[in-house]
Amino acid sequence: MNSVILAHVSRITEKIRIILLVILLVFIINMTIPQVAKAEPVFFPSTVKGELVLENAKPLDLLSEIFIEYENKVKQLKQQKPIKTITVVATAYSSDVAQTDSTPCITANGYNVCKHGKEDVIAANFLPFGAKVRIPELYGDKIFTVQDRMNARYHYRVDFWKHSRNRAITFGKRLVKVEVIEM
Repeated sequence: MNSVILAHVSRITEKIRIILLVILLVFIINMTIPQVAKAEPVFFPSTVKGELVLENAKPLDLLSEIFIEYENKVKQLKQQKPIKTITVVATAYSSDVAQTDSTPCITANGYNVCKHGKEDVIAANFLPFGAKVRIPELYGDKIFTVQDRMNARYHYRVDFWKHSRNRAITFGKRLVKVEVIEM
């Protein structure tokens, strides 16, 4: 009985060796023989009135169009003059139940800061959701979006969302000039 099983196992083992040898051979051939690729002409981006435009380009896929549109909007916002400037106290918070509520990653307007992961979200009670602001003395031309609210007792204050509690504590409490660029 054992000799029958051993003979069967040796035949399977031999088949596995042959299969692995064929795979290795195909891999070696694939890596040594040059591959032919169909290349299309390259189109270099240029700018027209500050917008990204691809000259002589075929229609882009939807994701590329959305990306270019987003990049152009960010560029315009960075160059835009502020609607108003206001000096307020700035603090920071993180997605911690002790600093927020039972859903620490979800802002007051339903935005998931943990999933988004970028520190470009602020909480402010004196600005509408979606308002775009800059804080040049701290962050240069970086754009922040109002996605959250603070406790009602803090009317003229901004609260920056940070990845970690340690980063929020390190930020501390500061007096800053906020440039509102879009409401």
